Amino acid sequence: MELQRVRGFESKGFRDLEAIPSSLSFLLLRVSAIVSCLLGPERAEKIKIFAGDVVPRKKPDPAIYILAATTLGVEPSSCVVVEDSAIGLAAAKAAGMKCIVTKSGYTAEEDLVNADAVFDCIGDPPEEIFDLAFCRGLLEKQYVS
Repeated sequence: MELQRVRGFESKGFRDLEAIPSSLSFLLLRVSAIVSCLLGPERAEKIKIFAGDVVPRKKPDPAIYILAATTLGVEPSSCVVVEDSAIGLAAAKAAGMKCIVTKSGYTAEEDLVNADAVFDCIGDPPEEIFDLAFCRGLLEKQYVS
């Protein structure tokens, strides 16, 4: 994979990134946009984003999500994962976490029946709005059921 110099990340909350693979830079931008949408820019810049290269096994193994919960110091059952594929959904569920799936052109036909919520894209009107309050509601449901 070709490496590229990443510029302009400072304004988006990224610091000290010298060079990363081009596909990883896209992933980081996409994930940081979702985190910023859900938490707001001030909270988002404090969140560490993990990529699959920091764990020995890839999804559907839950290692990446277990690492995130451990790093944050929270129980997996207190986490809501945002995924875009059945493989990611399986990893989140194996970690014991709630999972929201946003479909993509590549994953729209996948079996997402185990998802706690499925959106065509973030913030799909008119049904429910995908935000921090929605995620909190998913977590509250586990204690009521």
